[in-house]
Amino acid sequence: MYIACFQRDLVTDHSKYIDLQWDILTCGHVVKETGHIDNGCDHGNRVSILEVKSPEDQIVVILLQESYTTFTSSYVTFAPVEACTLDMILNGGSPDHVPILPSGFSILPDGPTRDGGSGSLVTMAFQILDNSSSATYIPPESVATIFKLVTETAECIKAAMFSPSNLGT
Repeated sequence: MYIACFQRDLVTDHSKYIDLQWDILTCGHVVKETGHIDNGCDHGNRVSILEVKSPEDQIVVILLQESYTTFTSSYVTFAPVEACTLDMILNGGSPDHVPILPSGFSILPDGPTRDGGSGSLVTMAFQILDNSSSATYIPPESVATIFKLVTETAECIKAAMFSPSNLGT
């Protein structure tokens, strides 16, 4: 039950996950939710527009993000979107040809552990555009970048799960 409550807080308490900065696009930047549309009965289930700003208050990237949780699982899906593209869509333009490469993660409760506790299963998915790769070859630099992205994201999610504010201490 604790894991389910944590999942719910991590994904639906937007002040927490905005401050967590679990994604490489947000690290070291200020993230502000500029708008959202509720998606479901829970107040935290929503599609949000997030502005990621530098310390100098310059917009670095805009993220379109969906967060959703139920009593069995939670997920966050996000995609960077260019400001002019988002503006076009919000003003009635067609989203049919908008290039979006969503990424995200889900958290599901896992069964009991050997020591009687419980755990979580975290699944991450990334879609990354890499112009230097082909169908048969991925350069070592690209592999290293992808490895770093996955490793750092997993560490950030793990740190968030075991932070004092989430453990009730």
